[in-house]
Amino acid sequence: MRIQAMLRLGAWALLLVSATAIANYRFDAPDDFLAEATAWPAWAQNLERHTIEREAIRRCLEEESACSGKLKSLRYILVKGAALDRDRQLRLVNRYINKRRYRVDRRQTSLSVVPGGEAELKNHWSTLLEFLKRGGDCEDYAVAKYFLLRELGFPAKDMRVLVTYEKRARDYHAVLAIRRDDGSSWLLESDDTIVKGNHRRYRFIYALNEEGIWDHGE
Repeated sequence: MRIQAMLRLGAWALLLVSATAIANYRFDAPDDFLAEATAWPAWAQNLERHTIEREAIRRCLEEESACSGKLKSLRYILVKGAALDRDRQLRLVNRYINKRRYRVDRRQTSLSVVPGGEAELKNHWSTLLEFLKRGGDCEDYAVAKYFLLRELGFPAKDMRVLVTYEKRARDYHAVLAIRRDDGSSWLLESDDTIVKGNHRRYRFIYALNEEGIWDHGE
């Protein structure tokens, strides 16, 4: 069962997955919880790298002269965003991240089975600063939005990097899911749109944040 579950975790580039097609993404589906975030080494390493990068972000916010490269524009967004309400922060972050260069990540997903039968999933997830420097593909956009909104005070429990099957494009695609105060979910897309209503165009495959990994496949 562990190998089957881990296969689903990285399968948007490798496998055909049947997932539940429901109207809106739900954060309150406890049966979908798969594992702690650290169970996926590539994601755990990403979180560790971002923790280190946060020190540079902190210094930049405290003293503008400490900002270099992409930190300069990031500081502007964080300072500007701090004065906005939540809805405008979402729109600001969505536009800012979506302006970065789209680049296919050749280091994407591969799977190997190590001795003992354990499935090891290999993937490269960019941190916020890595993405700002190099760009990335759809999951990198979603992760960058996640980390940037965390810097603006959004709680981890209300955000998930959500991997879907996008029916219109007939391809796997990552977005950032945001839980609203009324319990509804918004999906931040890479074309500057925010999908607030019906999510039926997506099949939900899996999701993750700092707190865990959720498997939405049937």
